[in-house]
Amino acid sequence: MSKRTITVAELADELKTRLNNNQSVDCCKDELMNLAAIAKDKIGTEMVEVHWKE
Repeated sequence: MSKRTITVAELADELKTRLNNNQSVDCCKDELMNLAAIAKDKIGTEMVEVHWKE
């Protein structure tokens, strides 16, 4: 595994692909945490519909 810098769009595409193929995103925990921080800071007031599973 190598460390590299990618765009948020590339990360989003990779995550969508993994989820659509029923693959785990456990490998991407750090990246998801970084993405969450970016979302909070940059688009934190945008609205999104969610379906929470308890």
